[in-house]
Amino acid sequence: MRAITPALLGLCVLGLACARSRPDATASAAPAAPTVASGPGSDPCAVYIERVAPGVRCAAVDDAHCTCELVAAASASAPDVAANSSSASGAPTAPTGDAAVANLEFARGPQNTIVQCVSGPCPTRSADFITGVYPPIAIPAAGATVQLEFRAMHYKPYVGSYNLVPGRNFIQFALEREFGAPESAVFQFEGAPAGTTVECVSGPCVNNKPYTVDKFPELPLKDDGATLLLRFNAPGYRTAMTSFQVRRGPNAVPVLMEKAPLGR
Repeated sequence: MRAITPALLGLCVLGLACARSRPDATASAAPAAPTVASGPGSDPCAVYIERVAPGVRCAAVDDAHCTCELVAAASASAPDVAANSSSASGAPTAPTGDAAVANLEFARGPQNTIVQCVSGPCPTRSADFITGVYPPIAIPAAGATVQLEFRAMHYKPYVGSYNLVPGRNFIQFALEREFGAPESAVFQFEGAPAGTTVECVSGPCVNNKPYTVDKFPELPLKDDGATLLLRFNAPGYRTAMTSFQVRRGPNAVPVLMEKAPLGR
């Protein structure tokens, strides 16, 4: 015999005595024990119990008596969409355990190299510097493939396909210089006082000789992003030191110098 639902049991405890018919034909043929149930508002027994106890169906015996049965059992046997392996639209739902995350770490590239995802499970379509933190990529546990495009000034764009696995993924790439791209760094010193000389102290210096700002030589560079330490001297000003990251092509270098006290 099926258990009475909590809602229906509560009605019985409150004095609304009820009788439940069995689902088999023999039980339904036997007369059910009458229940006296006069609900709030003087609703008939059958109306009141069906209103306050979902899953219960009642039939009136007379004005003050009714007999009830459970009908929720049939609906409980219906398949649960959330528990089913397929969604309501019929598409398979991947188990939670099949989801994974790939984290990308990029090899070094030219200065200001950017990366952009062009196909696959892209977390974003924006172009980002490879030196920043790239958004994690949600992929199946079995892995996935993405296409990434790399670009940098004076280099040809490069598109590569990469098979990603859950966890850390080290992404290597190589950019080819454009034809005719500059191979040396050229300098323009901005804000230098009259008579300023500049000297390359460390880095890929041609030499360590002082030059006037308009005669400073070009520096051949193998890679962009080299760091120079430059020293500036000018009459009536204190010596200044500047650390500057250079790249092939034109480089504008600000010159900031303090005036020396009188007599020095």
